[in-house]
Amino acid sequence: MKADPTQPLTFAERPYFYATGMERTVHAYSRDEWGIGGAQPSGNYTVHTTTGTYVVTILMTIPAIVAPLLLIAAVLSLNLILGLLALVCTALFTGGWLLGIRNLRREWRASKLRRLKGQPKPRFALSDDTARSWFEDNPSGIEITRENFPDSTRPFPGEEHHDHR
Repeated sequence: MKADPTQPLTFAERPYFYATGMERTVHAYSRDEWGIGGAQPSGNYTVHTTTGTYVVTILMTIPAIVAPLLLIAAVLSLNLILGLLALVCTALFTGGWLLGIRNLRREWRASKLRRLKGQPKPRFALSDDTARSWFEDNPSGIEITRENFPDSTRPFPGEEHHDHR
């Protein structure tokens, strides 16, 4: 862990993300257990359900196949305008399709890990302060430390009060 507690942990160093399922119980998820989650701890895509991801990925399949074929036809006919349009469409549709496939694989692996621990799918992400309060009231295996709650605004025992962001 970091030697300086005043420096926030990066996304990759953060041990847990906190969320509830459909009930009020707070769960701590590792990065691998989060999957596509409800509210994302990272990423900027807006589809948060497995069904939505399947639908978007399926809808991207045909354009992801047709766009490169259109690019080949444009190159063979030496049509510059059609070639540029086909190149942009190839990048967008193929990229979207690959992102969908990656997210579905990530969610599939995450759901297997969550099932092993008996955790629900994360639906509603929580701040570190909210999760910390819950774990202080409902002790579990999560230690109440700066490493586990790096964005908590309240000081931990032995810390002076200063902003940790």
